[in-house]
Amino acid sequence: MNVLLIWAAGCLRAVQLAVWIPVPLIGGLRMYRLPALVLAGYLLTVVWTVLLFVRAGRAGRMGHGWVYADVLVALLGLLLVPAACVASCDTGWQHWVLPPAMGAAIVAAAFVPRWPATAAVALLVAGYLAGSLRELLAGPDGFGATTVNAVSLLGFAVLAAVVAGYLRGSAAQLDAATEAALAAGAREAAAQARFDERTRQYDALHRTVLTTLSMIARGRLDHRREEVRALAQRDADYLRGLVTAGSGGPTGNLASALAGVVRDKQALGLQVHSQFHDLSERLPPDVEQALTNAVSEALTNVTKHAGTDEAWLTAVGGDGGITLTVVDRGRGFRPEAVAPGRGLVRELRHCVVEVGGRVAIDSAPDQGTMVEVSWRQ
Repeated sequence: MNVLLIWAAGCLRAVQLAVWIPVPLIGGLRMYRLPALVLAGYLLTVVWTVLLFVRAGRAGRMGHGWVYADVLVALLGLLLVPAACVASCDTGWQHWVLPPAMGAAIVAAAFVPRWPATAAVALLVAGYLAGSLRELLAGPDGFGATTVNAVSLLGFAVLAAVVAGYLRGSAAQLDAATEAALAAGAREAAAQARFDERTRQYDALHRTVLTTLSMIARGRLDHRREEVRALAQRDADYLRGLVTAGSGGPTGNLASALAGVVRDKQALGLQVHSQFHDLSERLPPDVEQALTNAVSEALTNVTKHAGTDEAWLTAVGGDGGITLTVVDRGRGFRPEAVAPGRGLVRELRHCVVEVGGRVAIDSAPDQGTMVEVSWRQ
């Protein structure tokens, strides 16, 4: 809103200064004793006006010091230019300083606090009356014209203060309404996301844990059979991952994705002990996918190369990031002996580094392997 007011005041000032341009072109400078100095004063005022409004427009604000300087420039014009008239031109068409003085009063009323603005406008009115004293005392016509100009100067300043206050108030109300609408939209989106997450988790539970329990309850599965017990154990691990991931907040998509990876690997014969902590923060979709793929690849490596059927997965979130650790007690290997661009290192870095994550692999022969994947916002 300030920028709009600045450029509106600048356009008004340009018009106020432009109305005097025909005067020197048609010989109006003959009304002055020192026409060259009057013209120089006009040109300097034009330069000052350009500097004032260009600087304020770029800064997005009208500094109070610049406003007071503008009032001073206008006040000097009101006092000095009428003194240069051969005859009384204080209220005539040759008198160029009154319109930009009105512009200075408008700027002061619009951009500085009430009492400094009141003092600035009163100073301009007093300066105009002092500079026009000869015309003011010349007779009824001069007195009337001077009074009308003085009242117009004051009236435009009051109107500017009212309009600027109204526009700023309207802008503030609009900003508040926009902020409230954005906040309401964010709450609605969060509620929808929670609903979608609950629906997705229900579907996942329905396909796994609830189905297993329902079949056992209906006698379709014998819980004493080894394969049924293994299925129940995988479902329990899946459910445990969902529950531990949600501590401290709503369960995130990553927790469900990791729990699904654990269940898939256990279905292939790998016993995965998983612990999830503070995974409530939602991650960008590409980051979530990359981390899930990295965990899956690390567990696949255990199955293929570690020579063990047991692994441990830990996922810890918080502080704008997440750390995933996969550990096994298998045969291990020497990471430095793996050729670049091959094996576990290549696959993990391909998954993680592209989204800004980091991968660390610690392994030695007969000492197992630890893979740590981390990502920070």
